[in-house]
Amino acid sequence: MDALATAYLHLNSNYMFQTSNYVLYIWDHAITFSDEVEKVWSQPFTFASLLFYINRYITHCQFLILQVEFHETTWTHSVRMCDRYVKFAGATTLCLVAVAELSLILRVHAIYLGNKYILMFLLPLLLLQVVFSGYGVSHGMRVPLPDGFPGCVLTGRDQWIAALWAAPLLTDTCIFILTILRTIRYRRQNIHMTTMQVILRDGTIYFALIFSANLMNTLIYFLAVEDLKAMGASFSQILTAIMISRLQLNLRRAGTFQLDSNKAAIAPIRFQPNDSDRQKYEKAETTTFFSVGNLGGELHGTFFEDALYGEDTTLADSTQVYLDDVELDDVHGHRPQAINHGEFVKV
Repeated sequence: MDALATAYLHLNSNYMFQTSNYVLYIWDHAITFSDEVEKVWSQPFTFASLLFYINRYITHCQFLILQVEFHETTWTHSVRMCDRYVKFAGATTLCLVAVAELSLILRVHAIYLGNKYILMFLLPLLLLQVVFSGYGVSHGMRVPLPDGFPGCVLTGRDQWIAALWAAPLLTDTCIFILTILRTIRYRRQNIHMTTMQVILRDGTIYFALIFSANLMNTLIYFLAVEDLKAMGASFSQILTAIMISRLQLNLRRAGTFQLDSNKAAIAPIRFQPNDSDRQKYEKAETTTFFSVGNLGGELHGTFFEDALYGEDTTLADSTQVYLDDVELDDVHGHRPQAINHGEFVKV
């Protein structure tokens, strides 16, 4: 009898914890909904917007279904149905975490100014994450419950199910390191951009929280009793969904603020580039600079990476660029008298 009471206590505790996680997600969505309408709904639809909507709303669909799963009492009479259905939670978690990681990869690709080697490194890493996580989910099974106990709970036949949380640890670590390295490079060049500060701040918070949550889930799986092994799965996913939404909204807010501040601070001026740079600018007029902005148009205030560092980048027409006096000399070979130190110019 004590064992039965303990099992029922564990089950109800698990369900209450899962439900409280979803309540947290609803609350966060409610307090950021106005930002979502302003920064996402009212902007042109992009691939990044699609990722935002998938992360934001498919998570709702998943957890509404899971609420039914937790409290349905007929599973014990439909064992085969539960065996087929129980992997739904793991599979949807795998897919939504992959969407979140893809959003982060696009951010890193953007701050590296569209460097194809970043994608060549991170996309195969994401693919490996999906493969290992998927293999782990395939080893999932239902927790055997006594008659009358509600729910259809996922656990694992072996240790492979822990790959669902362990695999993202490597991807998140690589993304965080690449973000840190890029930020250090900007700081060494004395380049200060609000957008980059937001990317570093949010990236650090994201890495600390999600890495800790996934590590916690991995440890819980190996240390907890059988019916509580997957207890923290929903928490890490909800935390991931919240953080990805906040990252994108914060970045769009920072980009809008920076652009508006630039316009308010100074009326943009034009100057004629010298002959050695003219071909670069003519090319830029017919191409689009790949930035975090095509995660939605957020990254404003970049600089002449191609002229300063020899990288192959292009700048869209009328991009706001922050240049100091030294950079102006390096790029144009002269110092226009109309441009003061630290001034924003339009090129």
